[in-house]
Amino acid sequence: MVKKSIYPKTKRFDGNAQVFITEKIDGSNLTIFKKDGEIHFATRNNIIQIPSDVENCKNILYKGMYGWIQDNHMRLCESLNEGSAICGEWIGMGNIKYPHLDKKFYMFAKANIDEDLILKKINYIQDYFQYSFVDKNIPDFIGIVPIVKTESKNPSIQDLDMLYHEYCLSQNRQVEGFIIYQNNEVEKYVRLKNGKMQDHHS
Repeated sequence: MVKKSIYPKTKRFDGNAQVFITEKIDGSNLTIFKKDGEIHFATRNNIIQIPSDVENCKNILYKGMYGWIQDNHMRLCESLNEGSAICGEWIGMGNIKYPHLDKKFYMFAKANIDEDLILKKINYIQDYFQYSFVDKNIPDFIGIVPIVKTESKNPSIQDLDMLYHEYCLSQNRQVEGFIIYQNNEVEKYVRLKNGKMQDHHS
């Protein structure tokens, strides 16, 4: 096990928007990558090599991850390209429940991993996620975060407030907020924090 955090902290949305708006999933950050033929799981603070570290690191794995690794490790080895990383959310540990989502891991970015275990060429465009995988086939046990809306102009905070209200009504459930993508940069718009509603602030 290596004690290290590799995914950068997401900055808050400040009014300079982008084209794609996805739902912000209330989950736990997870990056999965393949290096030297081995699969690695990177949580916020640790990198765990699979399968060699699993038994010794059970206590720091996210809820449900141990079984998920046992079920899917071999397919991950076969599916993920060498040097590729997939970044996403592990759901089931936050305040919001997602009964309509049938997977545990939802991608929001792809990247490459270098020799120093640093992510390079992070890309948030969903059409490119397939290139992390052999034959461009995303395994059926990996999901992609839901797109809420595609915009042709930069939305204001007021636009996002209205969209948030409409989206919550359409989904008939609580929503943590949105992730906004512009020019391959990512910002977050947050309305539900620790289960409590709040106004978004930069």
